[in-house]
Amino acid sequence: MDTSAFIQSLDQRIGARKKMTSPLYQIIMSGRATQRLLAGMVEQRWPIKSFWTRNILGIASRVPDYGLRCSLVENIYEEETGALSQSRRHLETFADFGACVGVSRDRLDQVEPLPETEAVVAHNVGVCNGSAHFTAGVASVLLLMEGQPPIVRDDQRSMEWVMKQVYELPPEGYEYFTHHASSSGDVEHVSELEDEHADAARQLLARYCTTDELQAQAAAALDRAIELRHAHFDALVRHYFDEREPAFRYRAAA
Repeated sequence: MDTSAFIQSLDQRIGARKKMTSPLYQIIMSGRATQRLLAGMVEQRWPIKSFWTRNILGIASRVPDYGLRCSLVENIYEEETGALSQSRRHLETFADFGACVGVSRDRLDQVEPLPETEAVVAHNVGVCNGSAHFTAGVASVLLLMEGQPPIVRDDQRSMEWVMKQVYELPPEGYEYFTHHASSSGDVEHVSELEDEHADAARQLLARYCTTDELQAQAAAALDRAIELRHAHFDALVRHYFDEREPAFRYRAAA
């Protein structure tokens, strides 16, 4: 397949199963999430997010082109330091969100992952660091995460806006979503850094994923990743959400 058509087909796959198609994010964005659901989400998303930079390092180490490899290194540098956006290590801002919904920093490294969480971690580590061509990791980890459409409600309010205005979190509670959803609560202001990272993934695929065999491998890896992610999202709702419990509000819980 022509590489531009191939990349477009990957973007279409991602868009068709974007996060907002899952019950988990529909519950969160509607303002109905309970403290237990938000806490469970932090606990079970933490193992996946903790491997992010190590997975991207696995891809970067195998990219021959200096410029494209450098763009991945910049991604890693920003995630690990927050220096490019003048913030902090992104994973620590996610821990701050967890603290605001009742998950202590010490707790994060002690939680037993659900089987669905372990399956996502195993897939991501395997395609980024295993025997598959690195473009399988580019498609099913880098592009899937960085090319994800913004999480917005029907009124176009973002995850950041919902965390701030609906769940009433303090600034440290929604800083993570400022860098991973939008910078102003408006879908038109999606993080420029995430756009750059998604563009880097597309450039890598255009340059290196050029044979039928590699394209089939990358597409299969992406389809598998999407299925695993949604099984993970569904498991969070199944294990942690009870609609009879009150919706979480930070100021009421504080």
